[in-house]
Amino acid sequence: MKNLLHVLVFSCALVVSSVVIAVGLSHVTKDNRTVTVRGLSEKEVPADMAVWRLSFSLGGNNLPSLQREIIQQTEIVTDFLKAHGLSDADFSVLSPSITDTSVDLYIDSSKRSFVYVAKQTVLVRSQKVASVKKASEDTLELVGKGISVRSDYDSKVNYEFNGLNQIKPEMIALATENAREAAEQFAHDSHSKVGKILSASQGLFSIEDAAPGLEELKHVRVVTTVVYALAD
Repeated sequence: MKNLLHVLVFSCALVVSSVVIAVGLSHVTKDNRTVTVRGLSEKEVPADMAVWRLSFSLGGNNLPSLQREIIQQTEIVTDFLKAHGLSDADFSVLSPSITDTSVDLYIDSSKRSFVYVAKQTVLVRSQKVASVKKASEDTLELVGKGISVRSDYDSKVNYEFNGLNQIKPEMIALATENAREAAEQFAHDSHSKVGKILSASQGLFSIEDAAPGLEELKHVRVVTTVVYALAD
């Protein structure tokens, strides 16, 4: 009888302990319910800087005459740029590179057109994006004047956007607002309410061309991750 009493007391204590532990765990889980959401913000902006290595090649068999031709063709190119609305501050003339093909062992002398081959580059770096774009589209004018304009990858116009700091606050605010909306929807579906922000992290901003052929228009994107507390 005494042993049976001990068993009953132990069983009751075990049941009470289990209830206390269960209530405690329920309380901890309830107080720490959270939801993690991501907010996206996207914006299209015009490029604010254009960089263009406008290069052309020419050859000759006499260095002094080649020098004069380089100067003449460079003047034609700079006049062309100015006619498109660019000023001296928007471009700079780099030093030409001249190759002496007579000392190149890999070139067959019987197939050599010129002894000297020169490459001249006018570096355009301007905030007048529209003017640079129009000039790059009109390079056939230079070809018509006897200038061999290079059209390789290094000679393409690169459009840049440097005004990220000006649009960052607005985009982060929008991304956070979108994250809040996602949290509100989740809370509604789970019959909860969104509480305060427990933590937030900002992803990297990405800047890409809006589309092929629209390199002068940039697509800016950022994703923020926000952790909200949930309450009944």
